[in-house]
Amino acid sequence: MQNKSSSNCRQSGNRLAGLNAFALAASVIFLLLSCSLSLQRIDLLSQATSQGLFLKAAADIKKNETLYGSNDRLLYFMDQGLLFHYAGDYQSSLENLEKAEDVAAELYARSVTNEAASLLINDLVRPYRGRRHERVLLHQFIAFNYMANNQYDEALVETRKVQLVFDAFSSDSELAHKYQDDGMSHYISSIVYETQRETDNALISIFKSVSAYQKSPLKVPDAVNNLAYYRFKRNGREEDLRLLNLAPTTSQDEVEGLNSKDGEIIFIGYAGKSPVIKEAIFSGTYVVGGFISGTYHKAGGEPVRIILPAPPLPTSEFEKLENKEKTKAGTTFHLKLALPEAVRRPSETKSFRILLDSGQQEHNSMVLTDTDLLIEQDIDSNRTLDLTRAAIRVVLRMLTTQYTKAQLEEETPLENILISTGIDLLTDQLERADTRLCFILPKTIQLARIPVKPAKHRIEVFALNSSGNVIGKKVWENVIVRQGEKKFLFYPSLM
Repeated sequence: MQNKSSSNCRQSGNRLAGLNAFALAASVIFLLLSCSLSLQRIDLLSQATSQGLFLKAAADIKKNETLYGSNDRLLYFMDQGLLFHYAGDYQSSLENLEKAEDVAAELYARSVTNEAASLLINDLVRPYRGRRHERVLLHQFIAFNYMANNQYDEALVETRKVQLVFDAFSSDSELAHKYQDDGMSHYISSIVYETQRETDNALISIFKSVSAYQKSPLKVPDAVNNLAYYRFKRNGREEDLRLLNLAPTTSQDEVEGLNSKDGEIIFIGYAGKSPVIKEAIFSGTYVVGGFISGTYHKAGGEPVRIILPAPPLPTSEFEKLENKEKTKAGTTFHLKLALPEAVRRPSETKSFRILLDSGQQEHNSMVLTDTDLLIEQDIDSNRTLDLTRAAIRVVLRMLTTQYTKAQLEEETPLENILISTGIDLLTDQLERADTRLCFILPKTIQLARIPVKPAKHRIEVFALNSSGNVIGKKVWENVIVRQGEKKFLFYPSLM
């Protein structure tokens, strides 16, 4: 009876281990397919956006929704919304971006139900919630669509929504190096408030804009700095000048947006390509209850050494320590982890030159935001969290596979070797960094403010490369501006 019972237990254990091995294999297949689809999406959209074939790209991904997994609905609707926006179909863009907004709100409202699975597999099994700058730019592009249609009340609604996002960021207990506010968003809001004659709110927004820039990896644009300085001077806001430590770099006669009571054309240009995210391999040591130490290489090849405290021991382990029993404290594991790393993409478009009415006025754009810097900041600020989660994940998988291999004992050494090697290969393939990103955002968003008289105007915009050569052009023949009105024009040059 004892032998029979032992045999049954062993068969049960083998069945459980077999199920574990099957689950690992299924997970690996899923992840390899996900990686392949992600690369296909990059190839498809990068080429189309560089050539300006935005509607074709939107149609292609609608036909091939399988390029997006069930956890990537936010990315799907953001991509569609951006493509329609670049194509000038602002209503279709709104419809898709508002669906992305609904997905983001749903994911934010509910608890993260896939945390346990992600600790055993990787972060790709979680629904994609968007990086911080993506959540802000989602609302910003919705506002851009409304501004393109002269729907300024609706644009202000998005301004208030994005402020709620900033408020959520500010509840984070570790803000030192994190993206928590956005200078461009507040600056655009100040312009929209101007359209509605809300002077106080416009001044508050310009204050927030300068403050956000000062805390970000982006330099405060001179035009924003100068506009803020002279606006605060005119309105007796000396305390704001003191708090922001503002000083002008030019005379007030040269400040765009300061004297535009007759009317104003506001040009917004999208230049170049944002980064993509690829995997960086971290190799090091994990001492349970002690520290994690190792090195990874950035996209440019330079090595980065990291040492940080290991995740704390569970309560049961501390109880064992108190009872002087054997614990896992001090157990050492070799780690080989996959971490996300931003890779900048070459972009031809550097800036824009704008001509009003066949050259009567010439204006140059200023950079309001740079996604290279925002994505790199986001990845760097989450590096410790990503590394800690990955370390826990690898150790848990290691313990699981050790148990699985112990249970799958076969008749011959060769079978044992094949099974053991196969499980090791499977678990190795499970380690994947979360490389998801809305990479069709532009590298930079740029703006020029052009004061005009109430009339019909002709606008020519030239996209320029770093040498100042023209690589693209767009013309608006009949831009009608009424007294005191602001008109927004948009031009993508994602080369």
